[in-house]
Order: sequence, then structure tokens, then C-alpha cells
Amino acid sequence: MLERILRSPIVMIVMLIYLGIFYVGIQEGWPFNFLIYPFIIIFVGYFGLLFIHNKKYPNRKIKFISFIPYELREEDEGLQWITYKATRKVYIFYYYAIPFGIVFVTFFQPFIPYFPIWLLVAFGVIQYLIYWFEMKKILKEEDV
Repeated sequence: MLERILRSPIVMIVMLIYLGIFYVGIQEGWPFNFLIYPFIIIFVGYFGLLFIHNKKYPNRKIKFISFIPYELREEDEGLQWITYKATRKVYIFYYYAIPFGIVFVTFFQPFIPYFPIWLLVAFGVIQYLIYWFEMKKILKEEDV
């Protein structure tokens, strides 16, 4: 259960949304205490859970710092294929989203403050959701 939470995209979605809020808060002059305490809670909570998981399951450790995202599961050829299918869908999403994003920034930036930041956060959240739902769908089909 703990490993599923740590490897799930929900953690990264929460972090992305908070980074967007943190940036806008700094730019808008929100009280620093209002911004830093949630960051500390998220940071300490995540790495605390990671430490607990690594202690409890030494054979399935999750690295504290890695260049490969935790969500990628490539333990064998089957999981590599599933990861390929999911990342392919994410690539297709970005293929269309980036040009549309540029057009949206051009039109909405004068009217909506911090529109590029929120667009990047939305792209990140959508990327994780596409990947997650595709992985769940394929793994569910494999179980049947």
C-alpha cells in the first residue's frame, strides 16, 4: 500500500500544484509562512514515507534521488511494453498540447495573470493522469 502511494502520480500532482501556488504566492507577496509550512509538510512527509518504505522493504527500495521517475515500472519485458504504451500516449498529448498551449498563452496572457504557470501545471497534471489511467487500464486487462 505504501509503495503504491509513493509510486503513484498523485504525489507528483500534489507537488506540481503546490509549486504553482508557491510561485504565484511569492510573486503576489503572500505571507512566506503561509507558503513555506505546507512545503515543509509535503517534503518531510514524502521523504519520511520513503524512508519508512525502504526500511520495511529493503528488497524493493525506492531511491531518494533518481533521474528515472518513480512511476516507471520496467522490471521485465512485459512492464517495459506497458510503460512504452503509456508514455506513447503522453507523447501524443504533448504533440498537440504544446502548439495549442502557445496559442492560448498568446491570447490569454494579457487577461489571466500567471496563465503560463497554470498552463504548465495543467500540462503536468494531465500528463500524470494520462500515464496513470493508461497503466491502470493495461494492467487491468493483463489481469483478466
